[in-house]
Amino acid sequence: MKPRHILILFWIMAIGSQLILQQSCKKKEITNEYPHLTVNLSMSVMQNESYYSLNYQERSVEMEFSEPIDSSTIKSNISFSDKNGSLDSWCTTIACGRKVIIAFLPGFQLHDGWKYLITIKTGLSSTAGTTLQATTTIEVRTTARHLVLDSDTSKRNSIICISDIHMGDPRSVALGYCWFSKNAAALENLLDTVLTCPQMRQLVILGDLFDEWVVPYRLSPFDSGAGINNSRDYFLSIANAPVNVNIINKLKAIASSGTIQLIYVPGNHDMLLTQEVLQEIIPGVIWQGDSTGLGHYSPLSEIIMEHGHRYDFFNCPQPLSNPGHILPPGYFISRLDAEGLMEQGSHKYKEPKTGTDQVEFLTAWTAAFGYLQLHYSLIVAADSANVGMGGIDNYPTPLSFNGVRDMYAGNIETVWPSTEIRNAVPVAMPVLMAILDGSLDLSFTAAYEYMQSQAPKIYKIVAFGHTHDPMLKVYPPGNQYTGIYANTGSWVNAELCKKPVRTFLVIKPSEWTGSELDVVSLFQYNLDSGGGEPNPGFVPVLISEESIERGK
Repeated sequence: MKPRHILILFWIMAIGSQLILQQSCKKKEITNEYPHLTVNLSMSVMQNESYYSLNYQERSVEMEFSEPIDSSTIKSNISFSDKNGSLDSWCTTIACGRKVIIAFLPGFQLHDGWKYLITIKTGLSSTAGTTLQATTTIEVRTTARHLVLDSDTSKRNSIICISDIHMGDPRSVALGYCWFSKNAAALENLLDTVLTCPQMRQLVILGDLFDEWVVPYRLSPFDSGAGINNSRDYFLSIANAPVNVNIINKLKAIASSGTIQLIYVPGNHDMLLTQEVLQEIIPGVIWQGDSTGLGHYSPLSEIIMEHGHRYDFFNCPQPLSNPGHILPPGYFISRLDAEGLMEQGSHKYKEPKTGTDQVEFLTAWTAAFGYLQLHYSLIVAADSANVGMGGIDNYPTPLSFNGVRDMYAGNIETVWPSTEIRNAVPVAMPVLMAILDGSLDLSFTAAYEYMQSQAPKIYKIVAFGHTHDPMLKVYPPGNQYTGIYANTGSWVNAELCKKPVRTFLVIKPSEWTGSELDVVSLFQYNLDSGGGEPNPGFVPVLISEESIERGK
């Protein structure tokens, strides 16, 4: 191509680009993508696509509009209120460009765990004359106030939930297979906080405070040489172990305080614990068992709490598959795990669950058994009667792992519907579901049993333990949620769990606080590393928080 032709082509392309750009600009001017004002709370976090979360200690709320605001239009067009009515007399509203700040006057403090509304009318205008498409209401929910150790004399309105401490007997600590020992100081500190916190009304332990399952399979759970001849002796031995005795003493103090109720719901690792033995260890504790090895607690009509093993095929009581006994297959898997811990010391691992993506009992058993052998490099004679029983759950003689497998495989799936009836499962679950979700986080089970239409009673808040996986989830996800699933997590040694440990829940029911909201908060209890003191204390670190409207 000749140079002159190239020059002509260049000019044609330049002129064409200019014309396209001009038409694009004209089009944008004619069809404005945002013909109305929009607004958000730039300094706050929106949760569940429905409300903004704000720290209750804040002294202002900041809104950000899509255009600079005409300050002369603010009066009478922006209001701040709660369930009791207008709070405008306690506020001053300031415009600065696109930002509008509602500042609180001296003498006013946001309530914690409270619902507030910001109402913006169409009379509000930008400096260019743009207005909102319609009157807009923004919902703001303040965070809850927890574990405040000051002169607060407010009504006791909080429930603290913990579970899965897994305290072991002196042998477990000495031989290195105890799941709990390194978090003892933190738990003692938390119990001191519970005892002195003026907002605390109930401490609920959702099972597995004691651990009767984690015993190496070559050892006998009952051992006269250790002073343990039956389950009562076993639980007393745990309570009197040096690493646990201070914890038990603090629980006794809470139970006898006269101001805080101590409630206990049995778990799977202490399913042989009885009300009589627990009362002997902790006088004044409130037992919430509903059948052997199971229990639940409902502090208010819309809240339900339990350990969660009721729905776990491998870890719920199984009195029908092997008459005369109640321990499930998961007990024997725990014995194998304890053997590995004792022989090789603590390893970082995910606590094995017996469910897999294949759901037949034999496949799941084989997968769990094989995993632990591989993980700990164990050589196990599965066909030898080397699982010491010593009388636990009425098993006087040793068993073999293959014998245990065959004992359950004969009918455990066949009798599952009857097992569910015996265990008072609200909504019957298929075997496949009980195996699969038992190995996950139980959130689907919580919704299935307590938050969906087929449930005999629908609850707003469902709290479980068991999984060692601390979490909060709304159900169903999104802004139309009707329930909250909460899991306490665990207090096991950190190297034994891939999830955060030293976790707990705090529930503040609206019936006790006077709020429109039930608030559920998930905390981790950590060392205070910021003070630089010689003996630093522990502080609760908020992991997440969810709230739900009363009567929703």
